[in-house]
Amino acid sequence: MKADFRFAWLVLSISLCFLFQPVLVLAGTFAVEPGGYIAGGLDHYGAFWDEDGEPDTTQGILRNAKLEFEFLVGDAWEAEVDGSYEWKRGDRDLDLGDAYVEYRGWESLKLRLGRFKEPFGFERLESYSRLVTSERSMATSSFAPGRSQGLVFGQAHESKTLELGVFTNEPEGESSRAVTGRVTLAPVHDNNRLVHLGVAGSWRNYNGDRFQIKDDGEVPSADNIVRSARFDAQESILGGLEFAGIVGRYTLVSEFMMQRVRRDTGQWWTFSGSYLQLSAFISDDHRKYRRGGLRRVKPASTLGALEVVMRYSTVDLRDHGLGAEASTTLIGLAYYLGKSFQLRLNHLFPEISGNALSPDPDGSATTVRVVLRL
Repeated sequence: MKADFRFAWLVLSISLCFLFQPVLVLAGTFAVEPGGYIAGGLDHYGAFWDEDGEPDTTQGILRNAKLEFEFLVGDAWEAEVDGSYEWKRGDRDLDLGDAYVEYRGWESLKLRLGRFKEPFGFERLESYSRLVTSERSMATSSFAPGRSQGLVFGQAHESKTLELGVFTNEPEGESSRAVTGRVTLAPVHDNNRLVHLGVAGSWRNYNGDRFQIKDDGEVPSADNIVRSARFDAQESILGGLEFAGIVGRYTLVSEFMMQRVRRDTGQWWTFSGSYLQLSAFISDDHRKYRRGGLRRVKPASTLGALEVVMRYSTVDLRDHGLGAEASTTLIGLAYYLGKSFQLRLNHLFPEISGNALSPDPDGSATTVRVVLRL
């Protein structure tokens, strides 16, 4: 039912945008900016990522084929609709991405209504096409909420942002509701230096829904081998801290997240996760920053840009004697050619304790991604 709902909303959203185009033209200056990207590659992994303990698995993956339309009306209104198609392990998924309307008529203030990412997490809010690694960290994918239907009010300057919104997943057959907010500040921000600080929080009402954190250990074609206990939950309190720093060619990003979940019996459970990521350009390039996030890499040379990356990510999903504690250490390379092409190569080394899903939690993984922007 969830897949049917998303497909129907995607078709309806695109149809409405074209039906109302004449009205929008009469309302003022109107422009449509199409875009998107295709990302795919290979995952090769050991027994750690397989429920049956298979020691050697290779999977092709279409990570995302995304088509998006941005509509600009005058100086105050904009809207976006996008959809994505994924294929992994024989499963196909057509999904609605963003579908929202935004008003920016009050100087730096904005009001957004529709379906979009909740304002939580430095890494989560970055587009997949802007990442330096094949996938987001295990900490981010375990804790940071994704897209929901909601209303958000915010303020965005070059060096500080504030967002607060209310969200729900009821239209998709779930009963969860949330209040989520994020504040960021960049006290140091110039061409070659940056200090970014951020804090985010979310209160979530599950209304008795089944709760469990499950993660694939940064290999999306593998099994969800890192898990918490499973139980019916009433509510949770989620918090996050962010840090990012840039000095010339070097970029350091780190986040810490903690979630307290109250199950239907009244008992509280605590889970947490964090990551530390360091990247450096071998070429004469550096990353740029705007409004609480990193911008897309634009190589200085026609030969492209080359960036090395290292990351350590850990999650503690064990409480009351149940669940797993796991970590991944990643080393990788990213090559950028122009504005449209990126190649990512990562190698991962995992560790796990507590309740391990695989009978032989050993081995390493290699992931390759090719990203082509349209």
